[in-house]
Amino acid sequence: EHCLKVFSSSDLSQSRLQNDVARALHNMGVTFEEEVILNSGYSIDLLVSINEKEIAIEVDGPSHFIGKSKKPNGKTRLKRRQIRALDNLEVISVPYWEWDAIKEMPEGDKLKGQPRYLEKLLG
Repeated sequence: EHCLKVFSSSDLSQSRLQNDVARALHNMGVTFEEEVILNSGYSIDLLVSINEKEIAIEVDGPSHFIGKSKKPNGKTRLKRRQIRALDNLEVISVPYWEWDAIKEMPEGDKLKGQPRYLEKLLG
């Protein structure tokens, strides 16, 4: 009990990247919560509700990857695996390099690209 409280009481912060993704979801009319503490004690960036199904979205900046590679580091892989097993949630990652590629598009294309990208991820 004590360990769970300590584990789940870490400071939660939102990145600009996470705020961008949340804004795009909001503009799409998707229902979601931010910085949700799950029963396992893990916090997730966004919990999306689509067709009565909940999906965890992790917005992953550079610190979630090994060096400059696109391979998730051990901490990130463990967190995803445990959320799937303990909380029975699908976990979707929005890696920074994919989101940044959309942000580099001209404004009109970016406004179309963000919803398309998120719709594809969410199925």
